[in-house]
Amino acid sequence: MLKKVLWWIVISQLLILLFSFIFYKGVSLLSYTNVSFIVGTFFILYSLAGYVLKGRFFDIVFYSFQHFFSRMQDKDRRPLSELVPQNYLIPFIVGVITIAVMLCTLLWYNLSV
Repeated sequence: MLKKVLWWIVISQLLILLFSFIFYKGVSLLSYTNVSFIVGTFFILYSLAGYVLKGRFFDIVFYSFQHFFSRMQDKDRRPLSELVPQNYLIPFIVGVITIAVMLCTLLWYNLSV
């Protein structure tokens, strides 16, 4: 799992640098901080949404929609919590690490200005 987390961290940092070049036409401390906040927040929100869906919170609503709008048999219906991906821990860890790095760069930026 540690190897996957490290790969995702490297990929997210490369994505941050790429987005910094695209949106800010270069990499500065402020552009890195802004883009890393957005990327880190995306990872955290994605993992929390997966956690809520996996927690069987929306299964009854999803079952009702399947029952009302489809012609499926009862044995073919699966709850929403079985349809979402199982692993939401890796994006959460990557998001938290990205936000922590963003806070360090923000502190560095504030001390240098």
